[in-house]
Amino acid sequence: MAKIALAFSNLPDAPPQSLIEWSKAVEDAGLAGVFMTEAGNDAIACSLALGLNTKRIMLGTAISNIYLRHPILLANEAAAVQEFTGGRFTLGLGTGHREMNTLLKIDMGDPMSRMRETVAAIRKPLESGSTGPKLTHKLPIYLAGVSKPMVRLAGEIADGVIFNFFPPRRVTQALGELAEGAAKAGRDPKSVEPALFATAFISDDLEAARRPARKLLSRYGALTFYGNMIARAGFEKEIAGIRAAGRNGDAAMKAVSDQMIDATLLVGSEARVRDKLKELVAPGISTAIVFTNPVGEDRASAVRRTIRALKNFQS
Repeated sequence: MAKIALAFSNLPDAPPQSLIEWSKAVEDAGLAGVFMTEAGNDAIACSLALGLNTKRIMLGTAISNIYLRHPILLANEAAAVQEFTGGRFTLGLGTGHREMNTLLKIDMGDPMSRMRETVAAIRKPLESGSTGPKLTHKLPIYLAGVSKPMVRLAGEIADGVIFNFFPPRRVTQALGELAEGAAKAGRDPKSVEPALFATAFISDDLEAARRPARKLLSRYGALTFYGNMIARAGFEKEIAGIRAAGRNGDAAMKAVSDQMIDATLLVGSEARVRDKLKELVAPGISTAIVFTNPVGEDRASAVRRTIRALKNFQS
């Protein structure tokens, strides 16, 4: 049975006190945990704050950009969160978007090599006991797996992988890639946990929910990494249309089909979202990380709706 966690982000309508309140509500509802996204914020610091205000739920980053911190700083930050929260933290790592990194004047070089080197550099002080504080709990490291090579790398060197915008067919393929990476390193594939980040738009009005979903996919589809991945998942025509639209936002949104929305996102009524989530986790996902965007209501109401919808979820 898949565990259910929620994802939060530092947004204008999600101030720190709200993040704390929502995390407590997640814990009270019996859900598994809370993951923090990172876009102009420090997901690790936020995870520490949420951990100090909860007692049971797991905490994690989905994801922290490896280009924004020195690996030694990452190791010490993660060790601190793990120890202050009693061993409840998972460090999710990714390379970020090439477009955003370019704006920050970051030379990504070879992302695969950089990720491999970063994980090794983080693990060395963790395992040698030279972090401040010293670890007394194992720190799981997950990789954001968008491309096939990164999924395989997660199988080689990570404790878990986080998929995003993956339809069930792509999840099945990725689990095979994960096993390939594990086999290359002589590891048991079952030792690497597959997690899925799933964005939800919950409303009884299906078309109202699809509108912001269409906008989201038109934006992500224009990004190099995500666009290529979604195209390979069976939506070549849609991605081609998004890219052809260029800066024409309306045209890009029109290129997003209902099929693309329903395959990659959780959209519609609470019952429909539960059914879609069952489809997404069915191939073998261990943890579903659900991030909700509001549809016709404020974010706090959307978060409460999501907790209600997933409180007793059974895959």
